[in-house]
Amino acid sequence: MRRDAWRWFSALLFIAAALFLPGKAKASCWEKAGNDYGIDPLLLKAIAWKESRGWSGAIGPRLKDGNRALGLMQVNTIHLPSLARFGVRREHLFDPCTSQKVGAWVLSDCIQRFGATWKAVGCYYAGPASTNVVAQVAYVRDVKRFYEGYRRQALELASKAPAPAAGFEGN
Repeated sequence: MRRDAWRWFSALLFIAAALFLPGKAKASCWEKAGNDYGIDPLLLKAIAWKESRGWSGAIGPRLKDGNRALGLMQVNTIHLPSLARFGVRREHLFDPCTSQKVGAWVLSDCIQRFGATWKAVGCYYAGPASTNVVAQVAYVRDVKRFYEGYRRQALELASKAPAPAAGFEGN
């Protein structure tokens, strides 16, 4: 009986570790991608939520130009020739950390073109040459809503965080 309880406890501990440890690793990927390109990681999360609802295996429909959007950040395959110079291949876009970094790279290109504006976020969706303003405005509206939600969550978590312990003043 005792051995069965230990096995159950061990299995439960393993499942808990599998569920919670990757979340911390993923959080650091958001931070790194954001820091590398000077972009708020919460904005990257909002774009990812709009693009794939957080699914790293997402594959978008074939577009008129024959390309597709892949992975968590739904990176358009039109970028593959440029990414190949950095050793990034199609299958790498299904890795969440790689997708986050490449998504930040794409967004940073749009920011260089249009400034740190919502137009840059529209560019992420439609591409820099797009004239489809209606689609960009609708996309930006959704991303803004998700971004505000992530920011609100971050503020709530920060306000609930325990105060730092007072320093120990021993003799």
